[in-house]
Amino acid sequence: MIVEENEYLVVYSGHNTAALLYQRLLKRLCEVVLVSTPVKISYGCSQSIKFKEIHMDIVIEEIAKIKIKPKGVYKIVRKKRFDNYEKM
Repeated sequence: MIVEENEYLVVYSGHNTAALLYQRLLKRLCEVVLVSTPVKISYGCSQSIKFKEIHMDIVIEEIAKIKIKPKGVYKIVRKKRFDNYEKM
């Protein structure tokens, strides 16, 4: 039986801030993906960084270093047809 690791999204309202955090996480060798924020979380042009639970401590550390608070961090809850999101 394969157990999938939980995935999360850190959401920023602007592309520049999300890109800054994304680049910092890549330098820390985190497996991250820059994505558009799902409509269920935010309308508009917000950007999110998708990451695995194993990188949570590094993500939180880098958010503190750049001193720009995200709109939120969400756990991705997999459903059969659509994903849901739980704010952390």
